[in-house]
Amino acid sequence: MHTQATDLSARLLATENLTVVRSAVGTASFDIQSRVLTLPMWKDMTPEIEDMLVGHEVGHALYTGDKYTKPIQENPKMKSYMNILEDVRIEKLIKRKYPGLRKRMNEGYKQLNDRDFFGVQKLPLDTLNLIDRINLYFKAGFQCGVKFSADEKEFVNRAERIESIDEVIELADEIYKFSKEKAEEEQKKRKTKSQPQDEEQEPEDQEEDLGDDPDDIPDDSFNDEETENTDKGTSKDAAGKTPEQKDQQEVEEELESSTERAFSEKLEELADQDTIYKYHAIHPCPYDVVVGYKQILQDLTFDFGHIIEGSYYYNRMYGTAKVSDFEKKIAEDYVKFKNDSQSSVNYLIKEFEMKKSAQLYKRAQISKIGTLDMRKVYAYQLQDDLFKRVTTLPSGKNHGMIMLIDWSGSMGDVIADTIKQVINLAMFCNKAQIPYRVFAFTSQYDGDRDRHKQRHQRGQYIEQLREQYKTTGQSVIDPGGFSLLELFSNKMTMSEFNNMSKKLLDPRVFWHAGYDLGGTPLNEALLWVYTNIGEYTRNNRIEKMNLITLSDGAGGPLNASGGISRYAYGRYKEQHLVRDPVTKKTYPFGHDANLQAETLLKMIKDRYNVRIVGFYICANRRRHLECAIKDNVHAWKGNSLALVETMRDDFKKQGFYSLKGTGRDDLFIVPMESTKIADEELTVTSDMSSRKLASTLGKYLNTKKTSRILLSRFIEYIA
Repeated sequence: MHTQATDLSARLLATENLTVVRSAVGTASFDIQSRVLTLPMWKDMTPEIEDMLVGHEVGHALYTGDKYTKPIQENPKMKSYMNILEDVRIEKLIKRKYPGLRKRMNEGYKQLNDRDFFGVQKLPLDTLNLIDRINLYFKAGFQCGVKFSADEKEFVNRAERIESIDEVIELADEIYKFSKEKAEEEQKKRKTKSQPQDEEQEPEDQEEDLGDDPDDIPDDSFNDEETENTDKGTSKDAAGKTPEQKDQQEVEEELESSTERAFSEKLEELADQDTIYKYHAIHPCPYDVVVGYKQILQDLTFDFGHIIEGSYYYNRMYGTAKVSDFEKKIAEDYVKFKNDSQSSVNYLIKEFEMKKSAQLYKRAQISKIGTLDMRKVYAYQLQDDLFKRVTTLPSGKNHGMIMLIDWSGSMGDVIADTIKQVINLAMFCNKAQIPYRVFAFTSQYDGDRDRHKQRHQRGQYIEQLREQYKTTGQSVIDPGGFSLLELFSNKMTMSEFNNMSKKLLDPRVFWHAGYDLGGTPLNEALLWVYTNIGEYTRNNRIEKMNLITLSDGAGGPLNASGGISRYAYGRYKEQHLVRDPVTKKTYPFGHDANLQAETLLKMIKDRYNVRIVGFYICANRRRHLECAIKDNVHAWKGNSLALVETMRDDFKKQGFYSLKGTGRDDLFIVPMESTKIADEELTVTSDMSSRKLASTLGKYLNTKKTSRILLSRFIEYIA
């Protein structure tokens, strides 16, 4: 079952400012005022058939007006003729407007014809009405084998040229009258053939049987015959219809389009009417969930002088060291880390520039200019190419980045190494002048916020929206209670950057109120990105936006004001959907947190053309790797054990595994040990040959590069 219109249809809908709604209905309908196209949720669907059906209904929405219904109301017998000819018209117009739809619609009709949706596979085509053959000709194509006489061909040609409703009405009337005349003629021929031969000779036979003497004929025989003849003229059947009326009814029944009736019935059977479809609306959070980096720097003042030396908490933080020695060691470690990172980042910056230049030259265009190249003039008799050339390089894209980091309790074992990777990435973005923001998503932050007040605001907001959508039957997705800690930004001064880096590398950060590790509000964070990334892209004039997610598990599900039930009730099934108001695409949105994350990622990607890269950190154990698969691929049905072995092989070869089908461009499964940044020094001895020296240096630089897996994967993408 397809819950999402294909890209082609979605673009078509978006261009025309139409909204498509899937519902438990048998047939499609269009509200002219609200511009809402209601479609059934079809079963056993292919992308081609869905494109055809959506394109067809959009054609009706765009080109079929109120004027169309009046002739049908006046003469219901014309309905099938009007419908078929109007289909010809609107499909021609929609294909003309969107040429890319032509092939999809033709293929869709071909597939439905193969399924006998027109109900003609067991019938001789030459026995079909003219309107049925016209229907097959324009939908199933001429290759289906329908043929027309010379006078019928004229109607077909006129049908091809139809442009207006008036032409549809006129031609439908003419075809109906033409077909009626033909049907009446055929009926007369059938009656003539079926009339018995002896019945025609009845008067002569009667005269012989009666004899020559009129006296032999009973007195009442003439009266009976007279009465009988009189009764024949006025006899009626049980329904009160005369023979002439019955003949007329038979003709009219024969004139009805059997192909249109069969197609409509089959299409209605294809509609899933046993499923309840619930639509949910996405709105931004009613209050600012972002804790700015300036606020964080203000919060993270490590004043733990009140903790008594030798106490449990003191020993947890400092061990046997003095506070002053502890802080001195942290400062020294940061200086060393920064210096070491600078050299690695500089190396990767050079590599990035080289890759970027190579890509630009790959797309370079060489063209001649109207100026003679004087160095070639001497060879004018030997060659024609005497003009100077110019190489035009395409301009590079202005990149941007938003990163989301999991600040949950399960990240405790790797959070310190992860922060180092993130600092390296921020240093790279600063040096490459890429606008960026790094957020940690958390459920724990208190800070200067009144949680009760926020919860009350959110409740009021949801209630208002629920009232707003009551008439449409939509419910509102609760943005949830969470915070985004802005750890790094290109807006920071160098002093602020260094200060933030030192504070985050200080293990005491997790002892500060509001900064301890908590839950995993991943879906809440993605919802915030969906409602805010567009503004960030515009404000920073970013041409190519990048979104990076880093976590070690799945988030929890988002709730909705109308409820997203886990189970089906009674004979009905529930399908939960969200619709993007810009792209007009519809996406599945059930109770499963994994599905919700995948949907939100796809919505971000489709709406804003964002490149999305994910990092998932896990232990190199079978059950953990299986969890990594199931946490990121909704409704995984593959062989997880076989994939685990493949993942382990890639871990050995390159330090990560690239998992597809998660809603991202790439998701890198990273073993915990790969998050550590290599700090070993370059060892060079005096007896090394130049070749050995070069090899040692290459290995050293490669180790530096691969150990900074977050940074190296990122530049591969943006280069």
